[in-house]
Amino acid sequence: MPSELIIEELRPNRAEVLRYLRLPEGATPPAELMAALDAAEAELLAAAEPRFVWRRFGLNRTAAGIELSESGVLLPGRDIAGLLRDAAGCLLLAATLGVAADNLIRRAETADMGRALLLDALASAAVENLCDQVQNWLTQKFAGDMLFLTDRFSPGYGDLPLAMQRPLCQLLDAGRQIGLTVSRSDLLLPRKSVTAVIGLCPSPQPHRTDKCAACPARDNCPYRQSGGCNQ
Repeated sequence: MPSELIIEELRPNRAEVLRYLRLPEGATPPAELMAALDAAEAELLAAAEPRFVWRRFGLNRTAAGIELSESGVLLPGRDIAGLLRDAAGCLLLAATLGVAADNLIRRAETADMGRALLLDALASAAVENLCDQVQNWLTQKFAGDMLFLTDRFSPGYGDLPLAMQRPLCQLLDAGRQIGLTVSRSDLLLPRKSVTAVIGLCPSPQPHRTDKCAACPARDNCPYRQSGGCNQ
């Protein structure tokens, strides 16, 4: 069982990148686009400084929501209650590509918006890759205790408020641990970062195959409307 995780491969899933770029599923990307993505990906991977932090909590179920034990933090909403329905505890996770990746995208936004869009899509897929690696490692870590992980669920998904970013980052000491802070509008800084709640359950849990299922923009997503996702 691994004692620590070293992120060695951050290369983003190219299919995910093309989805973020709203290329219809099954369409053949132009050679020029793939070449531009290759170049932008090399830049992003050179700039990225992947870091993560996690912490385990017990759960207290109340009428107002699920409280993270000994923290005073309440997770409100039906969606997170459903995710943690069978959970004996949960994990909080925060992960980031770091400020240099953000700066790379910002510089591109002032010089070449097309390149900036490619970098942004690549970074979004890369941070998901980072989270997948961390979650796979945590799955192995807790397998010895016969505990099984749910999908991860982030503030802003479903009815879990985006305002939960701040207390989750505070509980993880994310500013000091990985340089992750929260803006006045509850957005994560650096932008290419993720916070999430993951349930710890005594039995195996189903995992969604539709990554759009919990997205608050699902019904109005132009990419889904264009046929770019499995509906």
